[in-house]
Amino acid sequence: MRISGKPGSVGSAQGVSGGKPPATPGAGPVSSAPATDAVQVSSAARLVAVAQEALAVVPDIRMEKVEAIKNQLDADAYDPDGEAVAEGLIKEHLARSHRS
Repeated sequence: MRISGKPGSVGSAQGVSGGKPPATPGAGPVSSAPATDAVQVSSAARLVAVAQEALAVVPDIRMEKVEAIKNQLDADAYDPDGEAVAEGLIKEHLARSHRS
């Protein structure tokens, strides 16, 4: 294919001939190093990972508190503050409703 036009005219191609130019040796991406994948972790993600590790060693049940209350119950000396219990339940409920 050959397209020719006046030199300098708008919209004309000068001396364009069809076909792909031959590939020159060494043209194109050449890499001697193997391709590798990389992962970058943000500082917030690292902080979350550290927090999760710290929480993993904390028991779900604080046995020392359970034993102390059990001993109070056995001695008929357990007298919880009703207002503090109600306030704690309300705070827990509000915290859970905000997460949902």
